[in-house]
Amino acid sequence: MRGHSENYSYLCAALRARAARFYKWDELCALARGDFKALESEFLEGRYSESYRSQILSSLFSPLRKIELAIMFEITKRLRSAHLKAEGEPHELMSVVLSRGDLHNFRVILRRFASDRSGQSEEYLWHLYGNLSRDFFKNVWEADDISSARKWIYLYGDPYGMILDEAMVALQSTGNLVKAERVLLLNHLKYHQDVISKYQNKNGAIAKEFLGRLVDLWNLNLWIHERSGIQTKETRVGYLPGGAWIDDKVLSKAKVITEAVQGTPWRRAISKGAFMTFHEFQWHLQKEFWIWQVSLFRRDPLGFEVPFGYIAKALAEWSNLNMIAIGIAFGLHPDEIIGRLIPVK
Repeated sequence: MRGHSENYSYLCAALRARAARFYKWDELCALARGDFKALESEFLEGRYSESYRSQILSSLFSPLRKIELAIMFEITKRLRSAHLKAEGEPHELMSVVLSRGDLHNFRVILRRFASDRSGQSEEYLWHLYGNLSRDFFKNVWEADDISSARKWIYLYGDPYGMILDEAMVALQSTGNLVKAERVLLLNHLKYHQDVISKYQNKNGAIAKEFLGRLVDLWNLNLWIHERSGIQTKETRVGYLPGGAWIDDKVLSKAKVITEAVQGTPWRRAISKGAFMTFHEFQWHLQKEFWIWQVSLFRRDPLGFEVPFGYIAKALAEWSNLNMIAIGIAFGLHPDEIIGRLIPVK
């Protein structure tokens, strides 16, 4: 039974060795500058060959879909294996960080029921390295309406799944996706507070900052939505408390974003200059978030920084390889593809 001990020495050594399997920045750029045939060859013979070959015999999927599935299976396998190696403190703290997969899936499901659900022929590529299984997400996803989806949540009987139920109730009663997502994130944070509070050390502080930065991202995105007129008075929701760096009260009064991010790590994203679109602004914030996560991998060789950074590297690779595959398949210029990659230098 897992207790409050820890096995950082063994875990960190194992994950540092495994990290050598991730693509380096120059390798990712080389893939982005190639064609789709070269990419297929890399997946057939390279580091993802086992996962890719398992998809080859299926005639149900397009070549792009097969690559996407291979990436999903491989990264999920690596993350689950890494989590199983952890004991005690690192295992519990990794559970907090890996729950981002469930949170991602929850948000996808909310958006599914908030919009026109027609025309979806393939199941979503779930992030399955968190607490809940594919069956949970698949059954909720395929429900005819919110009431049916909530029945599946109750039948599954997982306390963590009830986080989604409360958000679905908010969506059903208000029709406001942003409000439902706020309920979701707030309950997600509350659920993990007890775990983090057991570890009043710098390892627990890293997991706490991770959750706090999720709040920062939410609030910053909400601020720009309001200022751009996407959020009206009728649909507006309140900022979330508990940010790592951004004071929600200061943000609510800020006339320009630089007022709120001054003296915080987010200033680096804002300092890029004027943004042409909301999505461009959002990307620079996300990019800064990823840079921080990946950078932790080499901080303390015997601390939570290593498993935390390993998780970030794995998920960054998932995002980057998907971007490369989709970009090449749709004929984007290599420089445009590379510009959308998460830096892993």
